[in-house]
Amino acid sequence: MSNIEGDDTQRLSSTTISSPSVDSTSVGRPVSDPTAGLTDAAAPGRATEVRTTYAGRFAPDTLIAGLVGLLSLMIGLIVLVRAGLSSPLSKPVVSVLGFTHTATLGIIEVAIGLFLLTAASTQSRSGAAFGGLAMVVGGVVGVAQYRSFADTLALERGWAWVILLAGALVAATALALPRVARRSSTVRRRGV
Repeated sequence: MSNIEGDDTQRLSSTTISSPSVDSTSVGRPVSDPTAGLTDAAAPGRATEVRTTYAGRFAPDTLIAGLVGLLSLMIGLIVLVRAGLSSPLSKPVVSVLGFTHTATLGIIEVAIGLFLLTAASTQSRSGAAFGGLAMVVGGVVGVAQYRSFADTLALERGWAWVILLAGALVAATALALPRVARRSSTVRRRGV
């Protein structure tokens, strides 16, 4: 297995094909075994072909989902370390990246981060789209009703916009970016 430019390149097959010798007395007779005369290894004086096929896939949308998931996970973990998991989860309010958070918001960020990382690592287009759309819905609700979440999440309108835009980026790339698949074969001749 080789890894070219970060994509998942796999060796699919390697086959040795020998050219069978044809006996002039068997021409025109029915063949009971169609594989008769074929061998896996080359006999002296015979030409052989070795065909090796490689296939690889590159999904740029998974990079975006993975990056957003990683950032969300890291921010959520920083929030949890600073706020702690003592009850109630809505106290204390901590500041991360200039925005206020509670432990509850940190748990949500860790969960969405893990979900997006899982979707990215499994190259699940639908999983990334779902996670991105969930962030968009949360961001829209947060932008419209940020005062309702002031006590439980300490959510600010600016952070809700960041969540909305990051979710829109993940969902749009998961739904719109094409995936690149490559397949290549090499044939080597050995023998006469």
